[in-house]
Amino acid sequence: MRAARPLLLLSVVLAGLLAIKGLSLADGALTWLGESSAYAVDEPAPAERERAPADDAGTPPPAPPLPEESAPVALPSQAELDLQSRVAQRMRALDRRAAELDTREQLIAVAEVRLDDREQRLIALRDEILALVGELDTARDTQLDAIVQVYATMEPEAAAPVLETLMVTDRDTLIQIAASLQAQNPRRYSQIMEAANARFVAELTTLLAARAQPPLTRAEMEARRVAAVD
Repeated sequence: MRAARPLLLLSVVLAGLLAIKGLSLADGALTWLGESSAYAVDEPAPAERERAPADDAGTPPPAPPLPEESAPVALPSQAELDLQSRVAQRMRALDRRAAELDTREQLIAVAEVRLDDREQRLIALRDEILALVGELDTARDTQLDAIVQVYATMEPEAAAPVLETLMVTDRDTLIQIAASLQAQNPRRYSQIMEAANARFVAELTTLLAARAQPPLTRAEMEARRVAAVD
């Protein structure tokens, strides 16, 4: 009887342990079943995944959205059209003006080239004329010196009447001869003046004095020129 009690207690302990183990297994099974059911809800089944493309292929694609109606185009007003027309006319007028200015500039450039060429030719012609005038002046001075030498070698009584005649016929020549003779041979000049008419000497002296002094005004110069011609 005493030996049966330990066996009974051992069996009771084993039964408790088996009960606890069974509860643990049951709790694990419940946990596993819960997770499997959640996964089944989130992920579709393979059969459903295989049926999805078929369903999508059979469904027509959605129609594209209709384009929105554009706002009506506003036509320009008559005032705007008039303004555009005036601006276009103004631009054409400016273009014509610019073309005219370009043409005028080209003509001015050509005219300037021609003027420069003409100026160069005139300068060359002036130099030639001055050279000729210089030669003529030299020849005249040489000839005048020769004439003065003739009067210097003449007798005063013979030279005086000739000079008096020149007073009437050619005063300019008389003045040139008298001035040169007076400068080159004052003694012979005084002898001729002593042999000449007193009125002639006075008039010749006035002419020589006026020749030594330049005219103060244009009118005086013109008067001297007229007097010399007369």
